[in-house]
Amino acid sequence: MINRISNSIRNIGLKFKNQKNNNSNGKLYSQNDQEMIDTFRAYIATETYRSCYYEHDGDFNKFIEKGDETIDRIIEKSPKYSEQRNRIQEILESQIREMFELIHSYGGENSYPPPLKNLPYYSMEEKLKRCLQIKQTNIQGKPIDHPRGFRLHVKKSDINHEEAGYGVHVEGECVPGTIVAIYPGDTYDGDNIPSNVVSDNDYMMSRYDGTVIDGRSWNRRADELILKEKFFNKLGTKSTGTDLLCYKNPFAIGNFINHPPIIKDNNGNDTDQTKEPNVIAYSFNFRSNFPNHLSFYIPNKTATEHSIFKDSSVLRRSLLLVAFKPIKNQEIFLNYRFNPDLPYPNWYKQPDLEEAKRRWGSRRSLSIHSILNRN
Repeated sequence: MINRISNSIRNIGLKFKNQKNNNSNGKLYSQNDQEMIDTFRAYIATETYRSCYYEHDGDFNKFIEKGDETIDRIIEKSPKYSEQRNRIQEILESQIREMFELIHSYGGENSYPPPLKNLPYYSMEEKLKRCLQIKQTNIQGKPIDHPRGFRLHVKKSDINHEEAGYGVHVEGECVPGTIVAIYPGDTYDGDNIPSNVVSDNDYMMSRYDGTVIDGRSWNRRADELILKEKFFNKLGTKSTGTDLLCYKNPFAIGNFINHPPIIKDNNGNDTDQTKEPNVIAYSFNFRSNFPNHLSFYIPNKTATEHSIFKDSSVLRRSLLLVAFKPIKNQEIFLNYRFNPDLPYPNWYKQPDLEEAKRRWGSRRSLSIHSILNRN
């Protein structure tokens, strides 16, 4: 069933590629096309979630029994792009509120592993030391109970590589379309990021609208707060303050999710393939009407934003990590989609080069009407 979905998305990518090849005036790789493919992928995932929980009492096995029939309906009756986005937003908004209400019910908690003293995030040498200590000591965070019945756990990654430290693991079974994590950090307008933030930073995540989220700063600040006793007390369960509640969102762990590892052959040598990612990143805006008592737990802070195109209806810009495949007792993997025009680190292999080229291709100027009504 999931393979059928993947093939459908792959065919859409080929369709866009062929359209560009047949258009001598067009450019082969366009971010607009990949954004639409990613939206369709998120639409399929969230419609699967909708069907499972709204039509099959949350029983994924019942959904599987009618899987082909249901997936056919989802794919064949998919609405226009604008309606896809509306339906995705509806499901994600519902889940976010459910997750945040759960957090608020117990006052939140920090699910990060204990800080590693004197090992900051800046140089590669320091990063390797951190990863080695994580592997040797098996340091773990506190398991997180998800509203949908499974647990999330930040602990050492299953990836056998010197630069692989922590990873996020699902304990139990997670249905496609489920939000598994939020990517925390300071948000920047892509044209206004300080050079010291970008330097040697592999925790940067970008959205199609140009927003960039720096997860490294969040890691470092969370560690610093816990190491300082006065802040640690405020972060305790009896805290009544609100300024530090954003660091007590246990689902703000997207910065610990790894890129899919390279598959080894029978002799232990690297192949040209990676494991397939099982989550996707989807842009999400916390709106100004988001409940005030829940807004304190939003794990994103605005550092810079576009001075001209500022949207007053947006409270905070964020990025959600959403399951695209069923995940059962597995580590979570996200395709980082590094720019193919830049050199890769030795642990990185591109799972889908065509997707990456589209993601980092040119941005076409389209009218609002054409964007909202394109299939």
